[in-house]
Amino acid sequence: MKKTLILLVIIVLSFGSCDNGFEELNVNPTKPTQLDPSTKLTYVQLYTGGSNYVAYLFWNVIHLMQNVQHLNNTSYISFLYKEGNTHWLFEEQFKTTVKNIVDLEAQLEASDASTAATDLAIARIQRILIFSRITDAYGDIPYSEAGKGFLEGIRFPKYDKQSDIYADMLATLESAAATLSSGGASSFGSADLLYGGDVLKWKKFANSLMLRLAMRMVNVDEAGAQAWTTKAINGGVMTSNADIAYTQYENSANDGGPNVNPLTKCFTSRDYRQVKISKTFMDFMKDRNDPRVSVLCSTTDGDTDPALQFGQDINDPTRAAANSKPNVNIFGGQLSDLSRIIIYDAPFFFQTYAEVEFMLAEAAERWGLAGGNVEAHYNAGVTAAMDYLSLYGHGVNITLTQINDYLTANPFVPAQALKMINEQYWVATFGNGLETFSNWKRSGYPVLVPADVANILTDGKIPRRLPYPGSEKLNNPDAVEAAIAQQGGDGLLTRMWWDEN
Repeated sequence: MKKTLILLVIIVLSFGSCDNGFEELNVNPTKPTQLDPSTKLTYVQLYTGGSNYVAYLFWNVIHLMQNVQHLNNTSYISFLYKEGNTHWLFEEQFKTTVKNIVDLEAQLEASDASTAATDLAIARIQRILIFSRITDAYGDIPYSEAGKGFLEGIRFPKYDKQSDIYADMLATLESAAATLSSGGASSFGSADLLYGGDVLKWKKFANSLMLRLAMRMVNVDEAGAQAWTTKAINGGVMTSNADIAYTQYENSANDGGPNVNPLTKCFTSRDYRQVKISKTFMDFMKDRNDPRVSVLCSTTDGDTDPALQFGQDINDPTRAAANSKPNVNIFGGQLSDLSRIIIYDAPFFFQTYAEVEFMLAEAAERWGLAGGNVEAHYNAGVTAAMDYLSLYGHGVNITLTQINDYLTANPFVPAQALKMINEQYWVATFGNGLETFSNWKRSGYPVLVPADVANILTDGKIPRRLPYPGSEKLNNPDAVEAAIAQQGGDGLLTRMWWDEN
């Protein structure tokens, strides 16, 4: 059932102490001094996926989804290797989700409601989801002091080291999961856009997110990665597609806020339909007769016949005008566009069960964890990755027969375990550019080739991170300078703490 999305503006009013009883005269009795926690949670969750299409276009579609070769747009190819459009994620999230989730936590910490402890655990998991996305894009970021301008008067927060941020995020998830194991109820209900207040699903998500963060560390702290992976598995991770963490958007074509899928805005605004499916991505699927071709791709005329699908090469400038039908490329076919699934009410997936199964497969391969059966987890991941696409609705349905035929024709090869697992992770995270980008950096798979323009702009290399916004360098210069020094630079090729591959 579609979750109702309500665009809310969070305004927190503060009232200082006054003398001679004048404080009573300064309070408007018709307006609350604090909003209900459920209202704040809805707002935060709505903005976690992104809202402004220009912001989402530049940091996710043009930068990350092209860096990992899910999409290509040669009209904007130089943007991949320029630092001027990488600020959007940072600026949007800190002014919307960060300050409001921090305020929500403070409100719940002070609450004496019977559901406060459980609600607080859920809020903390949401906070870790938010911060994990920001730090995985930029590295060292404001964390321990972030969002406390109203609460504690910290206007210029320090930048914490990513290693310290990860340590705290993991500990927070462990604590939150333990709280959710106590059997307490949540008051959020339908205001919770991810799980409708389902405490068990939130617990699984906490452990699954813990698993993701643990695997990020595998190249810089393998012992720590193994220890936290073990905790996550023992705590209980996602076990089916019913556990997926996602936001279901509304079919609101004229909505200017965060009520519709952010990818939709990028592909229905101005000439951005020029962004096409990458040839690298398309060829990978077509070479394996992957049934997802007909789900994820269509011609510009809307035909999903896999025989008609052709991807856009990152260095091929041949293209007809935007929105032309058909859009013929040099292969004699039509350049493939996003198909019928990326529409206004399309869900946005923060973490899927398929991703979890692929991480369990890797944990089994590396350390013998999760029962040690690498192939079983790999097959479960592929199955889940194809099956969960039905959540897009609109007739999308990859059958079990198609999935089994795919696994039979493309069997798991133990000698290529890490390669196959992470290549499938790459396909399974289509649409979530930040997660794809992060796992590609961590694992090294698939092997990707940079655009020719990289030879001029980035020494022939694919970027590794997003640089800090110019606004931060202007408004919080001392903290930013300290962060740049401790991180070792602020360029597209600067490697963050866990990026040691």
